[in-house]
Amino acid sequence: MSFTMGVMMQVPDLATFTQVSENSGKEAALNAGATDVRINQVIMGGDRAGMVGAMFEVPGINAAMEVNAAMYANNDIVNMMRDTGVQVQSRTLMRHAAHKGTTDGQYSSYLMMSGDQLPDETANSNLEHGFGLMGSAVNGMRLVQAWAAGATPAPFGLISWTDDLDAFASASAATMADPTTQQNFADSNTAVQGRMVLRRLV
Repeated sequence: MSFTMGVMMQVPDLATFTQVSENSGKEAALNAGATDVRINQVIMGGDRAGMVGAMFEVPGINAAMEVNAAMYANNDIVNMMRDTGVQVQSRTLMRHAAHKGTTDGQYSSYLMMSGDQLPDETANSNLEHGFGLMGSAVNGMRLVQAWAAGATPAPFGLISWTDDLDAFASASAATMADPTTQQNFADSNTAVQGRMVLRRLV
């Protein structure tokens, strides 16, 4: 069972933060047990626009705790956060319920959803159908479920990675209009609560 620990931040000095994160910051997280690290900035997302999200993929919950502790025990990271004016806004842990493709891409879409709990087998089947419809408009897709995120009206998220947002938007509209997709949503009482569009920094 794998997870993503997401840390949302306000970062006044984005250039310095990105430079350090791309080098020593990412290396420190990987050495502490993360299996991948991505840093994105919310471009379109209502009151979250401009926030920076550091995403640490980890193989388990213990690993998430260890990565978090290691980052705050690293003097270089702590000093960089202080010097760049970082203000952490939230920290969440999302379980990976289903995944197709890769996490490559200049942009990502995070669709926030509410609905019923689904067996992972059903979630995987539903995602496979959607991924097939999206075609070359996406590099990968992942369905995540909040494991520790505080009170939230949207405990599920559908992440899509792409290099072409116009192609993604067209394919997404067609996928949402697909009868099987609509039935899958109805069967699980799934409702879309919002969307964020992010640009990858690291």
